[in-house]
Amino acid sequence: MKILHTILFIAFTLFSITAVAQNTLPWKKRAKMAADFEKSGDLYKAAIYYQGVYEEKKDKPEYSFKAGRCFLNLRDYKNAVTALEVVKDDNNNSKYDKPGYKYALALKQTGAANKAKEAFNNFLLDYQGDDKELYQKFVENELKGCNYALKAQQYTNPAINIEHLSPKINSAKTEFAPIPFANNVLYFSSTIKGVAKIHRTVKQADGWVQPQVPSIFLGKMERTHFGNGSFTQDGNRFYFTQCDIIEGKPQCAIYLMENLGDGQWSKPAILPNYINPEEANTTHPIVVTSDDQEILYFSSNRKGGKGGLDLWYTTRPTNSNTSSFTLPKNLGRNVNSIGDEISPFYHKPTGTLYFSSNGRVSAGGLDIFKSKGEKLQWEVAQNLGFPINSSTDDLYYTISEAHGGGYLVSNRPFAPQRSSTTDDDIFYFGIENIDLAISGAIRDSDYPERGLLKDLNIKLFQKTSLGDEELIDEQMLAVGEYEFKKLAPNTSYIISVEKENFQLALFPFTTGSQSEEITNDLELIARTDIVLPTRVDPQDIRHYIMAKNHQSNNNAYQLPVDPIDPNSGVEYTGDTLKIFYELDAIAGLGDSRKLYYKNGNPQPYHEPLIIRKKSETIPVVPGPYPPSPITPPSVAYKIQVSAVRKFRADKYEVLKEIGRLSTEKMTSGLQRILVVNKESNKENIDGFKRKSDALNALSYVLNSSKFQYAFVIKYVDGKRVGEGFRGWNEEEGLDTGTKPDGRITKDVYEGF
Repeated sequence: MKILHTILFIAFTLFSITAVAQNTLPWKKRAKMAADFEKSGDLYKAAIYYQGVYEEKKDKPEYSFKAGRCFLNLRDYKNAVTALEVVKDDNNNSKYDKPGYKYALALKQTGAANKAKEAFNNFLLDYQGDDKELYQKFVENELKGCNYALKAQQYTNPAINIEHLSPKINSAKTEFAPIPFANNVLYFSSTIKGVAKIHRTVKQADGWVQPQVPSIFLGKMERTHFGNGSFTQDGNRFYFTQCDIIEGKPQCAIYLMENLGDGQWSKPAILPNYINPEEANTTHPIVVTSDDQEILYFSSNRKGGKGGLDLWYTTRPTNSNTSSFTLPKNLGRNVNSIGDEISPFYHKPTGTLYFSSNGRVSAGGLDIFKSKGEKLQWEVAQNLGFPINSSTDDLYYTISEAHGGGYLVSNRPFAPQRSSTTDDDIFYFGIENIDLAISGAIRDSDYPERGLLKDLNIKLFQKTSLGDEELIDEQMLAVGEYEFKKLAPNTSYIISVEKENFQLALFPFTTGSQSEEITNDLELIARTDIVLPTRVDPQDIRHYIMAKNHQSNNNAYQLPVDPIDPNSGVEYTGDTLKIFYELDAIAGLGDSRKLYYKNGNPQPYHEPLIIRKKSETIPVVPGPYPPSPITPPSVAYKIQVSAVRKFRADKYEVLKEIGRLSTEKMTSGLQRILVVNKESNKENIDGFKRKSDALNALSYVLNSSKFQYAFVIKYVDGKRVGEGFRGWNEEEGLDTGTKPDGRITKDVYEGF
């Protein structure tokens, strides 16, 4: 279980000592010693001995595989790649356990996402084991993670700065589980003395003081290792983990210490066995006080979970004198996955749970995710992006307003302080306060001396990484003065201004990476009657834009990207512009932005159908929700992914794996982009007939694309009901800044 390296100490022996033994013993003896080292948990010695045997006996590649397996578990990714490359194509050899898959994982965590994609695909083509269907799902998830990593720039928040903590805190061993406290105090866990212990330090004007193990812990522990702690809000109760290593495997449980006053604390008391079952590892407690209750979130591989280590919670009344907790409950599929979920942190001011997972789409192994909610009600988890996450393991995310930022733990290389990936260090992150805004006056270009124009409609569009122009804000101005605040750094925008008897005006601009108040005065040009011939009948306008002779899929018309007459070069305005956007939306439902007429109505062009071979498999979209009842005939659910001015269907290609694209008209040529079920149901209604299907599809959208503001919306008799939702409880609506019509109101910048 790879993640246990973050909570337990593994003693590493110096390479030079090992090398001497390698040179003086027969290879069979060394192979036996390597197996013993691996069994006892000394993976470093095991890897070196296996590697030495293979160097001597090149006809025995199984030892290179065993070395690679140990290196991978040690998170020595580069050596793992070298060792596993020898056997990466022997996936059906009974001597090995899926070496091609392990090789691809190691490549991914070195940051070589393109090579990892190739390796994952090669493994899937080659592997014929009984569990191939399961590993196909694993590979699909890892491929999404590789694609996510390749788009790191799109998912990077430039306002976040990462800082490697002082050598007084970080050592050549593992440091983890930071607990920021008031007055610049930091508790954390470290294996610097050979076992995991909690340490305390404080930041002063000249830096961090030398950490010490607090006296309240000395001589009180039942087990060898202790760490992973959390104080209650009043500071009087401390939950933490104690662990032993038995036959190379950890056994962990959660304990409680209470403040007795006068600087004295009770001895640790283990929590009840229904929280700490003997057959399971239970660790990573985080306690939250809410409504006269303590809510204890923790990680455990107890029975009844979704995968490996899951996140659970239990509660107790704050006015109780005992530690009588409720039976633990699983946080559910919006948080837990088939992999491991660990190191939870709950940020009470925003009601957000942060945790790490290796079972979701991740750039590395363990990525940090967030989900809003409490207890059993959670939104679908979302990846925090870069630079919080990396190609390695990232965990123990915690926020501290008192410390002006937060902390995380990672085994990432961080020049010049560290180059190894085999141990974890603590990092501090600060969020730079970048204030970006644009403002200005709007006048008549022909008569600027007449002052500000009146009665204007102004919109702000953000140009997304997908090439779309997504509506961010809209204002009706009585007087021509505008201002848009809290813009995202390093982002392209377009301002659209409309006024009766004036041409539609579009003004693009791009923000920088520093705080800035942009001043940009705008001038509108009065409309003239020579722009386009006046047409009243919408069909005449359609025929003007797209000639009547395009009557079949084989003779489809290629719609221009921009609303400009390709013959005259004149920009469409008025009714012609509206009809263009109607055609644009229809073209977007098909392939290649082409259309044709059928019975006088525009239809989207579709590429000829390709028959899938029997050997090919249709991608399965895994979902966190079990099937729910079918809704009544008049009810359906749709997923709204964006509201845009300019729709490019090819940018939404990833969504076609889970459904069909559909659009709805808004105002002034805007379109809502929706995902509906692949085929209309028997009532001929577009939309998902099971709420679970819609939420499962939403989970895919949020974790596999850039549509971070997507949500589910309910339709009754074809009309939208409510503001939309992201979790099972529809009444909770949306907490992340969307208006009822689907437009985003960015109160704060979330660039990840």
